[in-house]
Amino acid sequence: MRNFTGIIQIPHVCNSIAIMILLTVFTYSGISAQSNSGKQKPGLNISAGLTTYYDNNILKYSDKYIDRFLNNQDEGRFHIKTYDDMILSPEIELSSSYRLIGKLNTTLSAGYKLNAYIVNSNVNRSYWSLGLRQYITRKSSIKISWEYIPEYYVRHFRDDDWVEIYGYTPETFKPFSFSKDNYGAEFVNTFFRNTRLKLIFDYSTYYYNSHFTEYDCNNKAFEVNLRQPLNKNIKAEVSYTYTLSKAKGYDEPGESKQDSDDSDGSFEDDSFLVRVFWELPELKKHKHSLDAKIEFGNRYYTSDKSIIIDPLHAGRFDKNLRLNGTYSFDISKSLALAVFCNWFGRNASSVSEENKEYISGEKDYQQSQIGLSINYSLKL
Repeated sequence: MRNFTGIIQIPHVCNSIAIMILLTVFTYSGISAQSNSGKQKPGLNISAGLTTYYDNNILKYSDKYIDRFLNNQDEGRFHIKTYDDMILSPEIELSSSYRLIGKLNTTLSAGYKLNAYIVNSNVNRSYWSLGLRQYITRKSSIKISWEYIPEYYVRHFRDDDWVEIYGYTPETFKPFSFSKDNYGAEFVNTFFRNTRLKLIFDYSTYYYNSHFTEYDCNNKAFEVNLRQPLNKNIKAEVSYTYTLSKAKGYDEPGESKQDSDDSDGSFEDDSFLVRVFWELPELKKHKHSLDAKIEFGNRYYTSDKSIIIDPLHAGRFDKNLRLNGTYSFDISKSLALAVFCNWFGRNASSVSEENKEYISGEKDYQQSQIGLSINYSLKL
């Protein structure tokens, strides 16, 4: 780790935890009131977790830009103190189950998560979520969900509109960030004995800050996921996801995607997942397990513009790879501990020979994470 200094932003963490505590109190009060009125008392589940991990490339920089950061080049580009960091991530989820349709469960859930960076607090981000799951038979259910990210900082990029006015000066680097709404629908069915099929549809809207509105986009994702026990202790899982992204592609009134000189970040993405979950023999009456997965896929950018106008996207395709390994240990029925490691990599290229080296230098990256999490579950 290089130049690692700083303290965690305690107020952000405390405020977030306080909000969720209040939500818990109000939810529990409502349940108590319902119970006192003579109605059936629903169950309330509270899951609170704390994860801390080290990330060696928090903004997914290519080697080219890590070198420039270390050499104090590109004044105005880098608004971080270190390109690696430690992250503290508290999260909480509340869920309550009812029986509104015969003996079939209806579950409402609400969650909050914060990623607080110890050194680079300007890249902190939070996640809010709501969900409703309804069982339609004993082995099948449907779920609708919503997740909101208020602000997700990516990094600073040059704003071409400012470059036309001020040239290649530090002032033309502007923050590239977005807010995101994600709406999900899920169908799950267990058939044969323990074979689980999951069908998922996600619709996401991204709204970028005022300097990069041409990147505003709508994404549609379709996933098919199948989990199959191989024996009593081992389960295998495979899935395929297809994502279609349509970007706005222009940033001025009266323009269209076809006649603008702005980037078009539209893409199509095929990704695959292979996962193995192994429940190990009990260790002094404690359950523990291993979870390993690999995700890989290709992303094809569909910009119709020339590489002169849109060098980052025209003819570009990415190969993405993600690896994850997790060891979990149940300290008690309510308390669980896990250690994990993640690795992410992207190789970017182009169908244009003259643009391959440029895209690779801009967008190739590798990222590693290693961490520890603890989770406490409570039923009221």
